[in-house]
Amino acid sequence: MPQGAVPGEARIVVESLALAGVRRQDGAPRPDPNPEPPLIRLQNIRYSIGARSLFSDITWTVAPGDRVALVGPNGAGKTTLIRIILGEYTPESGQRIMSKGTRFGYLPQEAAERFEGTVLGRAMEAHRHLLEMREELDALYEGLQHSLPDNPKLPALLDRAGELQHHLELKDEHTLEPEARRVLGGLGFKTEDQDRPLAEFSGGWRMRAALAALLLTDPTLLFLDEPTNHLDLPALEWLEDYLEEFHGGLVVVSHDRVFLDRVASEVRELDQGVLSEYATSFTGYLEERETRRDRLEAQNVQVDKKIAQLSRFAERFGAKASKATQAQSKRKQIERLKAQRIVLPRRPRGIRFVFPAPPHVGRSVVRLRDVSFGYSAADVISDASIEIERGEKIAIVGANGAGKTTLLRVIAGQLAPREGEREIHQHARPAYFAQHAAETLDGKLTILQAVEEVATDDAMPRLRSLLGNFLFVGDDVFKLCRILSGGERQRVAIARLLLQPTNLLLLDEPTHHLDLAGKEVLEAALEQYPGAVIVVTHDRSLMARLATRILAVQDGRVTLYPGGYDDYEAARVKAESGGAPASSPAVSKGAAGSKGAAGSKAAAGHKSGDGTVRTESRRRAKESERLEKEIEAKEGDLKSVEAELADPAVYADGARTKELLARYERIKVEVESLWKRLEAV
Repeated sequence: MPQGAVPGEARIVVESLALAGVRRQDGAPRPDPNPEPPLIRLQNIRYSIGARSLFSDITWTVAPGDRVALVGPNGAGKTTLIRIILGEYTPESGQRIMSKGTRFGYLPQEAAERFEGTVLGRAMEAHRHLLEMREELDALYEGLQHSLPDNPKLPALLDRAGELQHHLELKDEHTLEPEARRVLGGLGFKTEDQDRPLAEFSGGWRMRAALAALLLTDPTLLFLDEPTNHLDLPALEWLEDYLEEFHGGLVVVSHDRVFLDRVASEVRELDQGVLSEYATSFTGYLEERETRRDRLEAQNVQVDKKIAQLSRFAERFGAKASKATQAQSKRKQIERLKAQRIVLPRRPRGIRFVFPAPPHVGRSVVRLRDVSFGYSAADVISDASIEIERGEKIAIVGANGAGKTTLLRVIAGQLAPREGEREIHQHARPAYFAQHAAETLDGKLTILQAVEEVATDDAMPRLRSLLGNFLFVGDDVFKLCRILSGGERQRVAIARLLLQPTNLLLLDEPTHHLDLAGKEVLEAALEQYPGAVIVVTHDRSLMARLATRILAVQDGRVTLYPGGYDDYEAARVKAESGGAPASSPAVSKGAAGSKGAAGSKAAAGHKSGDGTVRTESRRRAKESERLEKEIEAKEGDLKSVEAELADPAVYADGARTKELLARYERIKVEVESLWKRLEAV
């Protein structure tokens, strides 16, 4: 751990420093465009890990109300930069300046620390100083009951009791527990679970309790590092609504594109040691980044032309005494121009996968008939009837604990139903990807050896190309699996899965640990996969791009929604707002209680009266704006494909033509789906 680091549990860091004045070089004060002083300012920060310079000359100001998405590839230093702001890491050079009264709140990626108490008690730790006052006041009252009237310390004890009581009243002590229960409920804890020992819960649920405590501290500057990793859809939507009302500064590191679009209004990209500013949404950032890149590439082209021109002069006249001075001058110009040339990361190439051919399968790949399953007397899944057809893509959604993974394992044949039947086609070749599949890789193998283990003879010549699609280029393929990051291991595990000749993929949270580039690869691979796909995921962008139908699991029921994720979301929103569903879902029979259907009801509750109306109105307006932007972007994509299809030369390449036509039809369907969803909002 770097010098100055402290353990990574969720905590509040409170510091007070005088804000240093910033002046121009001529000595005059620099006008501050913000009416309020910035919460934190970094100036010319440099930081290295060993011999590697992580970044240098980083300058960044975060002001009250800023809502920033901090993005960049894995390993760029995003978490390190946050910890420099927090004061946990000390930079080699530069200044860190913080306003008086700034209170930091920080949720690291892994904050599932142990706590000897209840879930509610963990959340109430946000008010530790008030809890200690209450403990002291209760002890004083207990002592006063046994104190004699002539006790000389009695006046001082009464004064102290009055002082404590007054302070607790000022802080509205009576509201602290109801507010803590409201936040815990929003994050998916049922009321009865809030009084259970925290140690009984998994790391993901302990992370939620830590997040609840963090939100309750009401920091002025909040840092969230991958907060969506352990949240299901109801809790995620609740957090988005909560952050919409948060008035402090917010910095979020996340690979959830929909989440970033909904909570951030500007982007800072950290890549190759440079922090770039984009005053736009995350979707706008993706477009602006390509525009900037095109502009820089054009500048590089002009620099290269000038270098070539000067080089020709130097080579032609360098040996002539009369021109030697001029040639030397040209060489110096060339060196200056080379320094101006901007090294850009390689633009991602179009990803095309060649899958091993599985046996031909009939229209129906697997079918459940009135299936029920439970681990105890109660059913987790009750009377589910599902048919999975060849080539379709299905996403399973629901709250954590609702039974999504259980349903996936029943479909896969890993769990035998206690009632009903599971039928699978005789030529079906399923492959199952568990949540922790990446952890089973043999650490002694290289990446190339790991995929060679499962590859067919026909696939062997294409392995380097396949690994290139999964962002392993050059000598990367010779890295040992044991030194890979979580995201890299996940990519290797997915590549191994896709090398097998299957016609049915069953995936449980495959986007865990993947950065944005890794998710793009996964989405492209699953989109091109010719067989059927069933995926349990909370990643809304993956569902929106991939799913042709949605299976929703709640309270033991399995409900099939025709259409993609946008259609499902429109139906769900309309149902929750009191209208009839926008579509006609096929609901499985039965509604037996699930052992852990936590979250949906809790997340939907806790708001009433006018507050509910205002929040719903704001949410609808924000969702409408987001959908309109997405429709505009998709229609732009549609025009681009139409322009390509209008070129007669395209039709000379049959594979390219087929790909463009498929993309055109897919985008058309997406646009129509988005318009339907906008109408529902």
